[in-house]
Amino acid sequence: MINFVSFGEVLIDFISKDYVRGLKNATSFDKFLGGSPSNIAVNISKQGFKSAIISRIGKDPFGEFILEQLKNYNVDIKGILQDEGFSTDIVYVLKSKSSPEFYPLRSASLNLEIQDSFFDIVKKANIFHFSSWSLSSDKNLKNTLKLLKVAKNNNVLIGFDPNYRKILWKTSLEIEDVLKLIMPYVDFIKPSLDDCTHIFEENKNEEEYINIFHEWGVKNVILTLGEKGFVFSDGKKITHFDSYAKEVIDTTGAGDAFWSGLYIGTIIGLDPIKAAKLGNAFSAEKLKYVGAICDIKNYKDLLKEYL
Repeated sequence: MINFVSFGEVLIDFISKDYVRGLKNATSFDKFLGGSPSNIAVNISKQGFKSAIISRIGKDPFGEFILEQLKNYNVDIKGILQDEGFSTDIVYVLKSKSSPEFYPLRSASLNLEIQDSFFDIVKKANIFHFSSWSLSSDKNLKNTLKLLKVAKNNNVLIGFDPNYRKILWKTSLEIEDVLKLIMPYVDFIKPSLDDCTHIFEENKNEEEYINIFHEWGVKNVILTLGEKGFVFSDGKKITHFDSYAKEVIDTTGAGDAFWSGLYIGTIIGLDPIKAAKLGNAFSAEKLKYVGAICDIKNYKDLLKEYL
């Protein structure tokens, strides 16, 4: 049994060493394993659970670095294709205490592929996770829908990160049309206010965003509000929770840490709200460090400390 499997981007994050005004002013960077699906898989594996990734990387030095890192974290990499036809994705990220500026160089993540054996990985999982990157080309959308159907037919819980940005979108359909297509499969969606602004291209209030996602078919909505915490809705009741964060060094990967805690809470049998609170705790711990991957305390300790 695999507790968690993600489908989407696995890449290299180059994060600026200094707080500067805009990426154009950044002159030096540190290299990190990155990509939302990868970050979550690593976080979950580091907590003692079994995680796997379905993705594509290049047969290049950065791809080799990724495989080496994932092996070190005990993440199952049988679903990662490596070939010479595409380059490993690279994303330049501005070190930031708010939503970071980024610039992607994409190749492999626009051409995600699935093999028959990958369906078995999804069937055996407790949770299937995907993000907007896995919808951002027509080929990716087609393959994501195949995996979603397999997950749904095998009662696998499905989570979706709507981290849409126009710079990433190469799909022939508009983002709202794609979301309407996939939302009925989704058990959890976790947009940030920034995500909502980019998706809808207009400012709405929190409840309006939440209601739209429910109308499109998703079960549970977690709207994250940065330093103001998050809002949880199951379609019947909307509840606001404050952030647990006391110290903010770098926001890179904070959303992925939230997902990690949410999923671990779900795996161990917490109800959705308590699982979201554990996600909130994971996010607070991650904010103390630079980079998406860090040594978050054991989830059992976080349950005692925060919940």
